[in-house]
Amino acid sequence: MSNSSRRYLDLRGLKYWFKRDIPHAIRPQFGGKSAYLVNLETGDIRTAMQRRDEIKRQTDRLFRDAREGRSVAPATDTIQERAETWAKEAEEAKRDPHGWTAKITGRDRKDVEDYEVADPRDFIEAEAEQIERRHGERDRDRFLNLVQGRVDVDHHMEAYLKEARLAPKTTDERRNLIKRFAEWAKLQGKSLLQIDRATAGRYFSEAIAPLNDRTAKKHVGSVKLYWDFLIARGHVTGANPWEGQRLPDRGRRVERGDDKEERPFTNQEMKTLLYSPFPDRMNRKFESQLQDAMRISALSGMRLAEVVTLWVEECPIDENGDGYFDIRQGKTAAAARRVPIHPDLIEIIQRRTKDKQPEDWLFHELAEEKNAGDVFGKRFRQYRQKLGVDDVAPGRRRSLVNFHSFRRWFVTQAERAGIPESTISSVVGHEEGRKSITLSVYSEGPAWQQMRACVDAVRLPQEVALAA
Repeated sequence: MSNSSRRYLDLRGLKYWFKRDIPHAIRPQFGGKSAYLVNLETGDIRTAMQRRDEIKRQTDRLFRDAREGRSVAPATDTIQERAETWAKEAEEAKRDPHGWTAKITGRDRKDVEDYEVADPRDFIEAEAEQIERRHGERDRDRFLNLVQGRVDVDHHMEAYLKEARLAPKTTDERRNLIKRFAEWAKLQGKSLLQIDRATAGRYFSEAIAPLNDRTAKKHVGSVKLYWDFLIARGHVTGANPWEGQRLPDRGRRVERGDDKEERPFTNQEMKTLLYSPFPDRMNRKFESQLQDAMRISALSGMRLAEVVTLWVEECPIDENGDGYFDIRQGKTAAAARRVPIHPDLIEIIQRRTKDKQPEDWLFHELAEEKNAGDVFGKRFRQYRQKLGVDDVAPGRRRSLVNFHSFRRWFVTQAERAGIPESTISSVVGHEEGRKSITLSVYSEGPAWQQMRACVDAVRLPQEVALAA
């Protein structure tokens, strides 16, 4: 058996362990540990390899979360764990009191008489008394509230955000909007299980409807998606109280130019960004990362965070010079994909992967940054503004062009080259182009050759046109 097949496996005594080095830049998020260790509880190499592969996928996600600034290892809450355990016991006792009594007493169910049925409340009260002796009245009350389901609205918020796997900025925004509703509910004396449609409607009228349409949609969307999670995980029951909570028709008059949206770069803007001399009074050490990242995004349609957090092992190139970007997760299910590497990017990838380890960053300059995407985004904004590439509409704070405009430019060029929308959607990780029942249910997606043809059809504008 080759050494590569035993990667991450460490035989200790009679048991195999999973051992994976934690990249230095993200060790603070893992308590300073240098390695991720899991006892695989087996001495059989084939079983160990199967369990190893699953844990590798989990650590891939954890490491990507860490390098994108997301929380990865929340502290264990023993009070909550004990409360959740007793809540499940109480539910089981309610469903089958004789069976539950038999379980806790070690007897056969048929031998349990009606008068012998145990009451879980006695055990819960004893647990609460023990918690009070060790931790005080506050933790006792918290334990009892958790067991009885009287928790605050945002009680499960961090679990939801961890599963949602959003970009750091989106995570912070959604956390703030959910907490805003949770604080309002607390002032009203409402726990999570007391939130019904009437309560949600009152909050909507008081706090959401007065906002501008864009902010209001974000606010109601955040709490609605949180409630979808709560329902799916069984924390609440019934219909989502936010479903159908819509803003009234305000009848706003639309003036010419009010409907401007963010857009792709024009070809002239592309030439300016790609071929202009590097701006004065900008740190020249940023030049290579800016030039390389711009080209990768423009010739792949990848998002900013996808580009700047790539690992070396996520950019394999074979002996024939063919390769792909292995995007393993993202904002939606469609975001996890493989994107063919454009022929014009091969030199960049080979240069940036040379003499590096599999889990080294392609953009090593950003490896030590807490939020690489945000840091790079600010550098790119400074770069394009110094080159005069900007488009701020009256009354708007945000420019209509930004790094995402490379992605829009890629989609535009692929469409103009005659590539089908469904193929473009698969390459850039969009769900919208594949929502018909034919494609979403019956098709396995475009062939690799079709995705490669899509990428190869896009070409950067020629440098010589800049001087014209």
